[in-house]
Amino acid sequence: MKKIEFMKTTLRFTVLMTVLVLAFVACDDPNKKPAPGVDNTPKERVIVYKVGQNESRQSLATEGEWDALLDVLCNQAKQGSEVTFYNMKPSIYHPNKLSYGTKASKTFSTSNQDEMKSWMKEMEKEGRTVVVTYSNGTWNGVAYASAPPAATMANIVGEWHFSRLVIKPMDADGQLQEGETLIPDFNGGSMFYNFYEDGTMSLTVNNIDGTSYTDNSTWSLSDDGKLCSELLPNGGGCWDINWISANTLVLSRPDFGTEDGDFLYQLEFDRQ
Repeated sequence: MKKIEFMKTTLRFTVLMTVLVLAFVACDDPNKKPAPGVDNTPKERVIVYKVGQNESRQSLATEGEWDALLDVLCNQAKQGSEVTFYNMKPSIYHPNKLSYGTKASKTFSTSNQDEMKSWMKEMEKEGRTVVVTYSNGTWNGVAYASAPPAATMANIVGEWHFSRLVIKPMDADGQLQEGETLIPDFNGGSMFYNFYEDGTMSLTVNNIDGTSYTDNSTWSLSDDGKLCSELLPNGGGCWDINWISANTLVLSRPDFGTEDGDFLYQLEFDRQ
């Protein structure tokens, strides 16, 4: 497994996945289980989603549970809400690495709910964030690899706690394999990022021995919506913004052709 450096400090790590399961109080229950006879093929997902401005997460164990949640999200859109979702557990079905990272948004419209669900499933497999609305009898979807700059600017300013780094190796076809999850907070360490409106930022690292330091730099958005800064882990650079809201920030970046192989890195942050 590729070695990761967290700037000027070495943080111990362990494999851990903590999922906060919330439910919307609505006519449809996002936590409902699939009925008998549905597809119970195992496939773990951690879906973060918004109905309107209400954000939640759900841990799913099977394809049937995923299908049931998509029904709920389509129905919520039909009732007039804008629905947005992203799979925080990177899919093993990622497309070939030659086409990986295609940044153009994809759109889809249909009056058939099953067709809409099929498209939503394909976009999830590609690691995209999906936005669904409903108007005049038609579901409309937009799927993007990196959040629109307007969404980033509306939410990025403030303090973010760096909660985990997920590392997924890729095989020769670009499919993701089992990897590691690094937790900066393990055994007492912690990392916090502050993004400011003027384009400056700071990183504060609290070491496990009680010492700490702060480093300062700048941040910016690239033309295709990536978040760029030298203070981000793994040498900085530009990262896709897979999810950004008032509560949660998820970034990812592929790294091809290293001496250790090809990898996908995913960073997760929570608002302070």
